[in-house]
Amino acid sequence: MDISSPGIARNNKKAPRCERHDAFLRPEDQSESAARFPAGYQAQMTFLLANYAGNAAAVAALLGVRVRTVHRHSRGWPPPPGLRLRRALRHRVVDLVCPRCLSDRAVEEARQTKREARRAARRIPRERGGPDR
Repeated sequence: MDISSPGIARNNKKAPRCERHDAFLRPEDQSESAARFPAGYQAQMTFLLANYAGNAAAVAALLGVRVRTVHRHSRGWPPPPGLRLRRALRHRVVDLVCPRCLSDRAVEEARQTKREARRAARRIPRERGGPDR
C-alpha cells in the first residue's frame, strides 16, 4: 500500500494516525510511522511489551487490564481484545511510533533533566552549611 500522499494516509483507517500531529506530519514522516507500526493486535501488544522491557504489569496499567490479559493477547490467544482495549492499544502504539511524539518526548525529557540539574545545584550550597537566609 502506497501511503506517500497525505490524503491516502488520512483516509485509510488502517494507517496509523496520531491525533495530535496528523496535520503536521510530512508524507515521509507518515510513511516512516506506517513502516514502524506493527500490524495486528498481537504484534502491537508484543511491541508494547518490548518497549517497556517486558514489564507486563506496566503495560497492563497503561491499558487498564490485568497482567494475565496482556500475556494472553501477546501470545495471540482467542478471543481477540474488545473494542476499548484495541483502541487503547492502538493509541499507545501510535504514541510510541509517531516521529513528532518521539521528538516531543525527547524535548520534555531534556527540559526535565535541566530542571533537575538546576535544583540539585541550588541544594548544594544549603547542604554544605552556607549562610542562613
